[in-house]
Amino acid sequence: MATEVFLVRHGQTNANIEEYYMGWSDEDLNELGYHQAYCLSSRLAMLNIAAIYTSPLKRAHTTATIIADPHQLEVEALPDFIEIQLGDWQGMCREEIKRKWPKLWRQSRIDPSDLKLPNGESYRQVTERAVRGFKTVVEANKNNQIMIVTHDAIIRVLIAYVLGVSNSIYRRIEVDNASLSLARVGNQAQLVRLNDTSHLQG
Repeated sequence: MATEVFLVRHGQTNANIEEYYMGWSDEDLNELGYHQAYCLSSRLAMLNIAAIYTSPLKRAHTTATIIADPHQLEVEALPDFIEIQLGDWQGMCREEIKRKWPKLWRQSRIDPSDLKLPNGESYRQVTERAVRGFKTVVEANKNNQIMIVTHDAIIRVLIAYVLGVSNSIYRRIEVDNASLSLARVGNQAQLVRLNDTSHLQG
């Protein structure tokens, strides 16, 4: 037997399409984001989900609540699954960050493993808390199907953890809005599915 952990990124927000870095800002989904969340909810409605965990931020919590509705489950917000704290980068657009912090920006796009964001978190800190939360919910739900609704950075570092590799692969992982990834945790962890958005097609 094994525990199956569905890793879901929240639906689209306006900041996602405008290329603003949200971090801990509490933006809700846009119209398309709501549609994406309902498409994902329909796809997952027949699964036997035992528990749904979410980041406390609105965009993730909204997505989780929509997914939880057919299962008649209450979502549980866990701070370990909140997005990376961006510090000085929060609320800034991509081009502005590239201009003000060119060296840090280049490092963030190649290998952020050892990067600490200005007045924000390091990727090491993010990984530590995300993995702690992952282990906690897996231990509490052995041999069940559970879901974590969270953010781009959290899913990427958790996928690296499941694969048993460092965050040096961070930029080789794609995690789209309302995508579905799946980890199976038994004697060892396995990545079963990555960035599946087939429910958004057609």
